[in-house]
Amino acid sequence: MTETTIRPYQRGDEPQICSVIHDAFDEYGFTWESGDYNADTEDVQAHYIDRGGWFWVMELNGEIIGTVGLMPEGEGKCELWRMYLRQEHRGKGYGRRIYQLVLDFAKENGFSEMEIWSDVKLIDAHQLYRKMGAEFIGQRLCNDPDRSLENGFVMPL
Repeated sequence: MTETTIRPYQRGDEPQICSVIHDAFDEYGFTWESGDYNADTEDVQAHYIDRGGWFWVMELNGEIIGTVGLMPEGEGKCELWRMYLRQEHRGKGYGRRIYQLVLDFAKENGFSEMEIWSDVKLIDAHQLYRKMGAEFIGQRLCNDPDRSLENGFVMPL
């Protein structure tokens, strides 16, 4: 098995980032809205880096297979964004690795709590969050094109 690498986002990664996330949207029946709800994936620099956030990609043999973003939310809090992994690479521990990287980074950068909002259909992700110590805090309607119901979690750091 070839080892994956996780690295910070670089300009030019956007087409592969969008591909990973778009494939997950197709898999779960979510509406892809280019230039609006999904604009952050099309210009990671402007939506994450330039706003004080971070974004990483997981690569396997030079192909991006996973994504994750993190945004500061003030007062020691941050929020997890866009954690996705290509379907064929799930169940191999890659999701845990990328999530652990974000947890470690957040702790090292002085955050005490991470908020996570995730569509109710993403059951495997929710199991991972809970297994790693996140606490369920409730549900909300997302401001996406589908008005999706999301589960919320707080991860003490």
